[in-house]
Amino acid sequence: MRRSSPLPAALLVVAAGLLTAPAALAQDTTDADAAPAVRAFLHTVEPAAPEPGDTLVLAGTVENTGDEPLHDVKALLRYSRIPLTDRADVRAIPTDPRVARGQRHIDYFDPLADPLPPGQAADYRLEVPVDAMDFTAPGVYAVGVDIRVDGDSPGDRLTVDTSRTVVPLLAGADPLPAISVALLWPLAAQPSLLPSGALTGEGLADQISPGGALSTLVDAPGDAPVSWVVDPDLLGTAETMTDGYQVAGADGSTSEGRGAADAVAWGEAFAIATDGDQPSILPYANPDVQAVARADPAAASDTARRALARTREWLAERPTVGRAGLAWPAGGIADEVTLSALASAGVRTVVLSADSVRPLTGSPVARVGAGERELDAVLLDAGLEAAVGDALTAPDPAAAALRLRQSWMAETALLSLEAQAADDSPPPLVTAAPYGWRPDPAVARALLDVWTTTPWISATSLATLDAPAEPALVVPRPRADAAGELSDAYLASVAELRDQTAHYEALVAEPDPLTDQLEIAELRALASIWRDDPEAGVAYTRLATAEVRDRLAQVSVHVPESVTLSSSRGGFPLTVSNGLDRTVVVRLELTAGIPDRITVEQVPPQPVEAGENASVDVIAEAATNGKVPVTVQLTASDGAPLGPAQRMIVNATDYGRIGWFVVGAAALLFLGGAVIRVLRRRRPVDDVELPVQPEPLRETAR
Repeated sequence: MRRSSPLPAALLVVAAGLLTAPAALAQDTTDADAAPAVRAFLHTVEPAAPEPGDTLVLAGTVENTGDEPLHDVKALLRYSRIPLTDRADVRAIPTDPRVARGQRHIDYFDPLADPLPPGQAADYRLEVPVDAMDFTAPGVYAVGVDIRVDGDSPGDRLTVDTSRTVVPLLAGADPLPAISVALLWPLAAQPSLLPSGALTGEGLADQISPGGALSTLVDAPGDAPVSWVVDPDLLGTAETMTDGYQVAGADGSTSEGRGAADAVAWGEAFAIATDGDQPSILPYANPDVQAVARADPAAASDTARRALARTREWLAERPTVGRAGLAWPAGGIADEVTLSALASAGVRTVVLSADSVRPLTGSPVARVGAGERELDAVLLDAGLEAAVGDALTAPDPAAAALRLRQSWMAETALLSLEAQAADDSPPPLVTAAPYGWRPDPAVARALLDVWTTTPWISATSLATLDAPAEPALVVPRPRADAAGELSDAYLASVAELRDQTAHYEALVAEPDPLTDQLEIAELRALASIWRDDPEAGVAYTRLATAEVRDRLAQVSVHVPESVTLSSSRGGFPLTVSNGLDRTVVVRLELTAGIPDRITVEQVPPQPVEAGENASVDVIAEAATNGKVPVTVQLTASDGAPLGPAQRMIVNATDYGRIGWFVVGAAALLFLGGAVIRVLRRRRPVDDVELPVQPEPLRETAR
């Protein structure tokens, strides 16, 4: 920190008065379009909860994001002496300059590089005696820095950015009563396991590798009593990777995966981290039941039922991993149709945001209406939940970690101060890290540290949280729209996967393990985590659909260009090829283009052994001669087409009647000729008329 030169005391008093006047504050506003492009980050606030006599350190960086150099850049202290009373204001301080704007203190500033070139950053550091800010009472206050630079005109000074946070100042108050806070710690990832057993890429391998996001989430809690909430699809996919796996390429090729060893190590780390904790295991892939319910309430119930049944099947082979029965609707929001679907599927407890139900009970545990049923509801404190989410929008990990820490301390301090003033105990809270988040290690540590080290927070687990004997009954707020849910177009792509799966199931003669994997792939395609990246969800769904279509395409029929009937009623063969490793049952549907001239008998379902070609006889009957087009469609037993329809020509000559007439007539003629010849040979000699020989000429006398 650098301080300005000493000023006479009277001048300081006058200056301080002017700085608090509305006119002085008005001078701070600047036309954003005319101001140079600057970003200020606040990285350090120490101590986090200062007391009188302390020196408050505010430090960070200033970056010139414009095209011109900045001159006479200074970071100046800005603070408000009016304590905050609304928790919403705590979250607004970093982003809304209108809330508790306060004043600058001209005595505390840090001059930065002069000039500050474009694209360059400079560090600032202010050291401010807490007593110099003259805070009036214990409470939560806004503090930060203004970044000031020279304007275009001589003597013109501009405030080009402000970076602020909050600090609890609690000296002078009795020790605050502790607030019990339970923290849900979710583990989930975008699904990547295809029905074939290959993975869509190495994204999961990167996340479970040392230093990866999922490794951070498993390692960070240590001994902290987090309440684990886990998607079994993540654990199952990592388990599949341990024995080696294939990665599917965009061109249909596969390559050997590289994350098998990391998957083994990550699974072991998870087992150690959760030992004895009995994590809550979500319905498989945690599908977006809310989005499905929007389109088809009956399908929502079926989706929820299948997802929970899969989890229970999975846990039956791994009884020590955790327990089923808890669902976490996307965003902590669910309407009554969705809750009814979850309840009918066997879900017992749902995780909801406290502001998504009414009335507000002040308790983190309630009963929520679910159609004709009720569910236990764990209500997440909206303020603490939002503070974590807001922090993740900070420009860098250091700023995010600071923002999260200060917001949590401030919000809980306000609650504890309120309870203290009422001579009461603050109610317990439940909150959560964002579902599916990928935190920087610094942000994850900041959350866990503020939760476990803040003096007025008592870190506890959900299992040990004291719930009221008779939880209040709440109802879900009506949803205003479907913003953020998986779209109708997205659901249509999943419906295509479902249809192709049904066709394959109808094709194979006996249950096939692939059918089971295809049904799980549908749940993965509906995973609520795709809300944050729907394009990736569509890509997964298309790959899964392509796999089942490829299987269906391996069953085909060979159709000749034309056949000729040997009679008015006759048959001809068609060859069905089965390239699968499973016996299939197929049907042939033949449709004559001119049904008055030829009819084709229905072909019964035909089994075709794995890897075999089968000849199928088709019977047709012609009413007249001529060529008739016939369409041939190979289908599964449910009538679903296998490949495109094919066209052939059936030539009906009516050769049977005409041919026999010609043959018969020829035979009669042949037989008649033979009889005549025989009779001639047997006639008597006397009866034979010999030819008359002429008499010889006599020689005449001369």
